Amino acid sequence: MATFPLPFIPTLSYKTGGRRFGANRDGGKRKHAACDLIAPKGTEIYAVENGKVTYGPYLFYHGTYAIEFRLDSGKVVRYCEIEKVASGIAVGSTLTEGTLIAYVGKMYVDSMLHFELYDGSGSGALTVRSNSPYQRRSDLINPTDYLDGCALLGAVQYPVGCALPGP
Repeated sequence: MATFPLPFIPTLSYKTGGRRFGANRDGGKRKHAACDLIAPKGTEIYAVENGKVTYGPYLFYHGTYAIEFRLDSGKVVRYCEIEKVASGIAVGSTLTEGTLIAYVGKMYVDSMLHFELYDGSGSGALTVRSNSPYQRRSDLINPTDYLDGCALLGAVQYPVGCALPGP
């Protein structure tokens, strides 16, 4: 089981509204290529699986940065809208699942992790402006189910409706 990229599940769901994968952008001219995980600026971001840093950090959007990883499973993850990477994280770094890799950044009003997932069958740049409607490489996949299957780092997850243990 992969590790959730944040230390908590955001209160504002990444499955609804403009935060969800496939939400309309620019009046419907393009689609949202990620799940946005709303979190306070500076929140720790973790490696979801074992893998290697392949590109970044680089300027992504409105003063925030992105970094790309190839996971041992073959998938590619792009963590975007980050403030900075953690110490020691650079191209070629081998990461263990759960390793601190970066911190959430902030654009105008919202601070979030923009989480993109690719099946790894493609090559080249992840952003491809001419590839409608997502403007991403053709192996882009919806990360919703992947994120739903992740476990929180160092925490116990309880199913919805489950009674929590108590004294």
